[in-house]
This record gives sequence, structure tokens and C-alpha cells, in this order.
Amino acid sequence: MTEKKVLAADRLLAFSAPRAAFDWSERQTIIYNLGIGFGAAAIEDEALLRFVLEEGTSSFPTMTAVMGSSGAGSLFFDPEIGIDMHMMVHGEEAVELFAPLPAQGQMFSESSFDGVWDLGEAKGAVLTLSKRLYSADGTLIARGQTTTMLRGNGGFGGSAEGAPKARALPERAPDGSAASATRPEQALIYRLSGDTNPLHSTPSFAHKAGFPGPILHGLCTYGVCARTLVAALADGDETRLKFFKVRMSSPVYPGETIRVEWWDEGDGTYAFQARVEERDVVVIKGGEIRIG
Repeated sequence: MTEKKVLAADRLLAFSAPRAAFDWSERQTIIYNLGIGFGAAAIEDEALLRFVLEEGTSSFPTMTAVMGSSGAGSLFFDPEIGIDMHMMVHGEEAVELFAPLPAQGQMFSESSFDGVWDLGEAKGAVLTLSKRLYSADGTLIARGQTTTMLRGNGGFGGSAEGAPKARALPERAPDGSAASATRPEQALIYRLSGDTNPLHSTPSFAHKAGFPGPILHGLCTYGVCARTLVAALADGDETRLKFFKVRMSSPVYPGETIRVEWWDEGDGTYAFQARVEERDVVVIKGGEIRIG
């Protein structure tokens, strides 16, 4: 029997990736926009062609999730860190915007781990990683945060105090809702932005993982929800999006319809959740969006 490794939490928290340059092209921006559904949306609304055509291409803020290396990826695979990769699940994703996101050019990224919490051997551990993106002139554009559930790493001796918790929704009917249909081939387009996990493309692999078919990338659902909310709450002006956060609770299958329900909390802040209409399953919970 293989001895379970104890999570080296101190090494994770001590890690900090130096600022590194990367190039981002207009073509990559268009591919990302197509991946979160702007192609189908632009067919219905010509004003959205700016997200999918080469002339004057517009970026969408959730693209920050796939831009630049976090610099920390290698630590997840380092056996000395002790992460059980088979039990690792993407839990939350958030982004805070400080300046408009360019559609192309050279940018810089840096990253660090914010915290690691021990929920106990039965519940696992929680790890948060931050990535900061800067323009070529050094302007901070965005700060993204990824929360990962390390289900096989609980009981390493850390504290659970301050661990991220799902945002509670208001106890009243939603103030509004809007739906966006995904397409059967959407995961095959979204994978071109970097996540080539066969769970999202190959039926036989998905079946072995216990799913009836390939599932949509969690970050694709993240982008679709943001696109839907910006259209409904910000008159389609993506530059008004200042903060966006989700907790992923269940997978979406390509071709399903995602309905986002929101609650107005004042001062441009909305709580939200998302469900798949066809199965009436909540796929995003504890969401928060701020519109400027």
C-alpha cells in the first residue's frame, strides 16, 4: 500500500513566481471569444461581431483565466509537494479588473499562492492561487484567483479558519434571469484556448471517468455566465465588468442551456447562480458580479 504524502503547505505558501513576459495575439482573443459563445451570439446581434472579427477586435474580461502561465503549475506535479492529482477539483474562479484588457500585444504575469486550509482528512484541503496580469507599460490590468479543492490532502496539520465559503444567496425570488444556449461543439472550440483534457473532447475517456459524454470546461461555463450577465446588466459593455466570481458545483454538457438568475444587492453588485434548464441542475452557485 502506497504511503500517503503529507501536503507541503509551507512550500506552497513560500512560492512566488517572478514577473514573466508573454505575447497574446488577436487570433487567440477571437478563439477565446468563440469558445464562450460569441460566434452564435454575433449571428443574432451584429454589434457583437467586434468580438469575432479581426478588425478592431474586442477582448472579454474572463479571458484573463487563460492568459499567461501562472508560473505555479509545476508545483502541482512536484511529488515533494504531495498533491494527490487524482483528487484535485477546480472549485472557484474569480477576476478583478483594474484597466481594459488589450486584445493583443505583450503582457506580463506573476503569481503566488494566497492560502491553504485544512478541512480534515475526510473533507480535504483548499488552496488558492493568484495571478496578476500587467500591460507592457507595467499597468496592473487584472488579478485572477483560482481556488482548488485538494480532496485527497486533508489532515496535513493546517487550520480551517478563514477557508473560502460559498456566498449565500438572498432568501427571495431572483430579480431577473437570462439564458444562453451552448452548442454541441462548444468544448471542441474552447479547448483551443489551452485546456486539451480529453474529458472535454473524447466520449470514451468521458465514459471511463463516469460521465455520459464529454463535459464543458468549467472555465467555459464561467465565461458563458459572465457574457450573459454583461449583456443583461451592463448593456453589453464588457469594460463595465469590475469583478466576477463563481463556485462550480456541477458539470454542463455541450448543447445544454445555461440560465443565470441574479439578485440586485445595490451599488452595482449582484449575487447570482446558474442552472442547466434541461436537467434543472445548479451548475454555478454563490456567484458575485460587480458592474461599474
